[in-house]
Amino acid sequence: MKRIKTPLHILAILFVIFTAWALRSRALNNLSIDFDEDDYLRAGQEYTHLIQTSNWSGFLETNYRPEHPPLAKIIIGISLLSVPEKPLTPEAATSAGPNNYLPRDLVHSARTVNAIFGTITVAIVALINPLAGLFLAAHTFTIKYVSQVMLEAFPALTSLLVVLSYLQWKKGKRSKLNGWLILSAVFLGLTAASKYLYCVVGIAILIDWYLDAKEQDTLKTSLRTIILWGVLAIIVFFAFNPYIWTNPILRIGESIFYHAGYSSEAVEVQNAAYPVWQPFFWLFFSPYWWHEGVFPFPFDAFITILALFGLKRLWSKERLYVLWLGIAIAFLLVWPTKWPQYIITLTVPLTIAAAESMFLLRDNIFEWWKNRKTQDKVHYSKTETHRVLPWLIPGLIAFAVLTLFPLIFQFAVSMTDFNTTSIRDGFNGGIWRAISGGLTGEIPVTPADIGTRSNQVNFVGLSLYPVVSNFIAYLNGGSVLFFNIMWTVLSVLLQCGLGLAVALLLWQRGVRLGKFWQTLFILPWAIPEMIGAMMWVNIFQPDWGWLYLAVDKFGPDSLFGTFTNALDKSPSLWLVGFLLPAMWYGFPFMMLASSIGLKTIPKEVFDAASIDGASIWQTFKYVTWPLLLPLLIPAIIVRGIFAFNQFYLFQAFGFTDATLATLSYNVFNPTNGFGRYGGQFALSAAINILTIVILMIFVILFNRWSKAGEGVTYA
Repeated sequence: MKRIKTPLHILAILFVIFTAWALRSRALNNLSIDFDEDDYLRAGQEYTHLIQTSNWSGFLETNYRPEHPPLAKIIIGISLLSVPEKPLTPEAATSAGPNNYLPRDLVHSARTVNAIFGTITVAIVALINPLAGLFLAAHTFTIKYVSQVMLEAFPALTSLLVVLSYLQWKKGKRSKLNGWLILSAVFLGLTAASKYLYCVVGIAILIDWYLDAKEQDTLKTSLRTIILWGVLAIIVFFAFNPYIWTNPILRIGESIFYHAGYSSEAVEVQNAAYPVWQPFFWLFFSPYWWHEGVFPFPFDAFITILALFGLKRLWSKERLYVLWLGIAIAFLLVWPTKWPQYIITLTVPLTIAAAESMFLLRDNIFEWWKNRKTQDKVHYSKTETHRVLPWLIPGLIAFAVLTLFPLIFQFAVSMTDFNTTSIRDGFNGGIWRAISGGLTGEIPVTPADIGTRSNQVNFVGLSLYPVVSNFIAYLNGGSVLFFNIMWTVLSVLLQCGLGLAVALLLWQRGVRLGKFWQTLFILPWAIPEMIGAMMWVNIFQPDWGWLYLAVDKFGPDSLFGTFTNALDKSPSLWLVGFLLPAMWYGFPFMMLASSIGLKTIPKEVFDAASIDGASIWQTFKYVTWPLLLPLLIPAIIVRGIFAFNQFYLFQAFGFTDATLATLSYNVFNPTNGFGRYGGQFALSAAINILTIVILMIFVILFNRWSKAGEGVTYA
């Protein structure tokens, strides 16, 4: 087996490298000119001219776009030496659009060198883990930004080498500065000399070193070593950054402080108005939708979802990768500029985590297959089954009529192109004619196209679902599904937090009028959701909402004025205007679930905790919460489903494509002003089916993670 494993392992690595280069080669030849490519090409041309004229002193004064260090731009300049020199690319403002008139031979040469660096990065990751290398090879954002005239390819490679060298040092005597740690410092210095942002890997290493030294009680003995590591990295940074040699403090300060002014004053940043969570959106999005025919498939969201399930396993194997990923995300959330190329700082640990998720799935499948015969089997008694049937049949009939049949009907409609143009034919039996004829093969399958409408219902089979996926990803830059998931997580967390807090307060001894307060807090849940949504519209509506009327009365400098000004101008705080109503409407349900759960916890456990001297926080963390969580899981699932299908709140505020539920309604409604996509009944049905599938996956995964199926033995 070992003899077979080694050749297969080598073949897998070679396949990953070939795939990486093929995808990057295709991208560098077919991608259109992007923003900033003209800037970095011009910077490279300047260094090319200095090298060709042997003007080495010119390196001390040359660094076009000095907000970034020069090393990656010098490498671009070296790549242009093989191409005949062209006139210098005209200087343009940072807000200018892409320069589509760049010399193609220069662009191709610079892109090729970056693509080579990108392929080398994939090859190194494949040596560690071929599956992770394959994920990195196929990650479309990574392909895009290491195959253009950008500054990402080289620091992405060196930052990986920083980590690998450090990990090799960890395997030896960690208190000594050996060759591996010196190499790690050199690569960190090269990373800093290429692009500052990629130095987050150095922060991850420092945290890992601190945690490791604290566990082994070697903080004092290894502190000198890690300081020398940092000093050596700074020396290498200065050595490969000739632009700062003449005036280090001034030019480093200008470079660093430029970004603060750029993020607050640049027109392109203000026009983009990206919210604080934009990096998460980039992780679930793909440039596949920007460049038709360049990338084979939008793998990015799939890789990100896999990575989420592989983090725990990766932490136990090598936590540095998880620290690298977490610190990079945290930094991008704080960093005011949210350009998509910045996520290349974390795609290496992201793909390694995704690979661990696949290995976890493999292990679970093997474990299930191994234990399938030894698992306990439930034996059913025929007598008991006959006794239960009379009680089950009415419920099964109601389930079939109210749930199963509408679901089957929607799935059937989604296999047609039913829309407003064919509504007469559909109601006259066209839907069933198309479905029965299509399933039996009597009617040929018509390709799905939501841009055209026929006056009769046609059978399209399952071909509408890829079209729906493309439609959802295309609409608003693919923000609908991402916002839907983010909204579900945030709103449920807030509802659960507030509901639990209120339940704990009312649960305390000595609280007067507890039943009255509980009844009062239930009132938001008793109000119809649409009425409650309209009430909040009357609060937050600009010009005539209660909040804005308060600003008119008390002035713009009042608390009301400060709050409304933040809501209106912040690209992130506008979400507060939706989260507050959602929390107000949903917390009573969580409060009731928490209150019931608290009453089922035996008092003896609290007495035991008190005798052991546990504090209030320790009692909650180690006693109350573990015993309460299994009872809250069903309530959290219910609120999660409601939040995912949130409709009235967004519809009342006019946020027409916030969730899949609002999108489905507006696609269905012919008179909602949704453009040419209104009145697409089949498209709406397909969106509903996808929503159900997503929710089923959510419930299964959440049940598995929370172990809710194990039940509660003490209630």
